[in-house]
This record gives sequence, structure tokens and C-alpha cells, in this order.
Amino acid sequence: MFHTLLTRLCLLGCLMVPATTFAAGTNFFVQGLSHPLTVPTQLVAIFSLGLLIGQQGWKHLTRVLPAFVVALAAGLVMTRYQSASWNSEMMLLPLAAIGGLLVMLKWQLPVGVTFTIAVITAVIVGMDSAVPVIPGLQVRKIYANLAGSGLTICGILLLISLIATLLRNVLQGVPLRILGAWATAGAVLVLTLRLSRVSGL
Repeated sequence: MFHTLLTRLCLLGCLMVPATTFAAGTNFFVQGLSHPLTVPTQLVAIFSLGLLIGQQGWKHLTRVLPAFVVALAAGLVMTRYQSASWNSEMMLLPLAAIGGLLVMLKWQLPVGVTFTIAVITAVIVGMDSAVPVIPGLQVRKIYANLAGSGLTICGILLLISLIATLLRNVLQGVPLRILGAWATAGAVLVLTLRLSRVSGL
């Protein structure tokens, strides 16, 4: 099952890295690889989602992760045609808090719940990874950057999900629930600070 999952994810990942990536030059691709690491709200949301998917077990892992990859790819491609009309931070932080809370509660959720959270998160993260508009920038270089971002995001989510799967039964899942509490607390704290700035408090 594990090898089948990795094969599917690798195939989906390959779809996100067209041959033009290499023709475009590695610089834009490498910049894309590092981009998610510089956006804390994306990292917190992916961390929380990975904990939730892993805690739910292999059934969720094998069904939700491929859907996340597809939704993320769609979100990344949409950045070429439509700018996000929402504040990504104000959407990702509540999602991270909800995911962490569900991990804390250790509920066995229907696949549809995890699936929905993952797809929403993927689209928002993808739309939040738009390449800055530079006059004369070639389209293939933009896609090279987006492909790099997509691979990093998927790699982080896969790694955290696998680790969470291994930890789900360790000490009755207490370490995983502690990590969920940390994710929730961090997301709520940052969200509170953002809201206080908006309200001018």
C-alpha cells in the first residue's frame, strides 16, 4: 500500500513539473522550491493538515493526499488567470486552528471531512503562491517557479502525514495531540495579533 501511494504521488508530482521547467533554467525552479518555507501561515496550515491526515490513518492518507495534490496544482495554475480576492492569512490560520483542534480531540472523522479541509487548504495555499508580476517574464519560467512551490508543499505534507501516521498509536496518541495543541495555539495567537492590527487595538 505504501509503495502504491508513493507511486501515485510521484506520478501526480511529475505532472506538475513539465519538461519546460528545465528549459526555463533552474533558478526560477529553485526559487519556487524555497518559497513555501518563507510563508509561515502556509507552513502552519500544512503542518496542522498533515497531523490530521496522519492521525486518521492510511485510508485517509491514500485518498486525501492525491486530492490535495490535484487541488494544489489547480490553485497554482489559477494564479496565472485570477488573483486571490481574499486574505490568505485570515483563511489559512483558522483552518490550521481547526485542524489542530481536531487532532487534539482525536475524533475518527469521515474521509469527506478530511478531504474537504485538505482541498480548501490546497486551493488557498496554491492561490497564495502566485509569482510576482515582472514585465517580460516568460510563461515557462512562471510555471517553473510554481512547480517548485508545489513540490515543496506536497513534500512537506507527505512527510508530516507519514510521521503522524507512525505516532498515532504511540503513548495512546498523546504526542500527536500535543503537536495538535501547539498548532492550534500558534494559529490562534497569530490570528489574534493580525485581527488586533486590523482593528487598530
